Amino acid sequence: MIGFRSLYKRGWFLVTVAAVLRLTMVWVLMAHSPSWGVNEAAGIARQLVSGKGFASPFHDYAGPTAWLAPVYPVLLTGVFHIFGDGAISLWVAVLLNVVFGSLTTAVVLQLGRGFFGQTSGILAAWMWAVSPPMIVMPWLPWETCFSALMFGFVFLRTLRLGENSPLWQWILCGALWSFAALLNPALLAPLPALAFRAVRKPQCRIGSAAMLMVCLLGITPWTLRNLYVFHQFVPLRSNFWPEAYFGNVSFALHPTGASMLYQREGEIAFARDLRDRVIEHVRSHPREFVLRTGKRILDFWTQPSYFRFYSILIAIAAVFGLLLACCTEGEWFSFASVLVLYPLLYYFTYTFSRYRHPIEPVMYVLAGSAFAKLALYLKGSLDGKLEG
Repeated sequence: MIGFRSLYKRGWFLVTVAAVLRLTMVWVLMAHSPSWGVNEAAGIARQLVSGKGFASPFHDYAGPTAWLAPVYPVLLTGVFHIFGDGAISLWVAVLLNVVFGSLTTAVVLQLGRGFFGQTSGILAAWMWAVSPPMIVMPWLPWETCFSALMFGFVFLRTLRLGENSPLWQWILCGALWSFAALLNPALLAPLPALAFRAVRKPQCRIGSAAMLMVCLLGITPWTLRNLYVFHQFVPLRSNFWPEAYFGNVSFALHPTGASMLYQREGEIAFARDLRDRVIEHVRSHPREFVLRTGKRILDFWTQPSYFRFYSILIAIAAVFGLLLACCTEGEWFSFASVLVLYPLLYYFTYTFSRYRHPIEPVMYVLAGSAFAKLALYLKGSLDGKLEG
């Protein structure tokens, strides 16, 4: 019979604990709020199911869209095809989030074990499994949990690449990065830094170039589709400037509202219009832009508000874990690139707590490392006092 002293270290047990807690929480939350709400991914999926193609999810407009990247809306399309557009599909989408969030526990465990030691990995995985904000996250029917799983997995696979890695492993990582980009383009933010890390080693240069090339080729069909339907170069998503406008000026022109500007102009013209408006606003109100940016930076690291103390604790611990890694671990640069590069987009647009979630596996690994080192230090101090 396996004792708990052995059981608590096993990945399958941690994943099971995470799944039970998440299932319990979403059962309670879904009983009180079973609605899709305003959800662009579900709106695009409904357009696909109705035969209108990858079309706008907003009211009174059915033109082509690149407001979101394609992977998650296509996944929801499959759910709608099988279960219909109703409460059952919502449950399926949320249960998929439970699966994604629970499996991320195993990724956190492997990432912590592989780069910070056994104790750090186990502690980080347990923190992920039982963390209140992580338990609640699957309730949101977005790609957020899928993005966290995907980013943690591809980040882990990329860090494992080295001088002796065969070319096919670099190619596989490139394919995984392209899939991640088509799920959530923001996940690509640390990739240049990770590629730079590999390029510094002469034996890794061919592999790194192959990884980047495969990633680029993987997103090319979507980019060509956008070029064909919009007659304009849109690499992955079309909504950067609208999001910048909403975060820095007002949500009054959001397509879900009553302004109808998006519906009259079409998606690309609307994005171009809001680009001009937000640039002019920032030029006219530079102090306001700086203050809003500062607030967004603070919010990014402290949300959600109802778990603010916990969020601040994890963020501070992750920073300390990174600082300690700078002194003792060889991969500190890769972890730092995630914390530095990924949030930049949201500092200039706007942020919700779910926007940080894709990099939280990395944050929890760093936090787990910091707490493990703190526990080791305290144990050493206590042992010294007892011996004295």
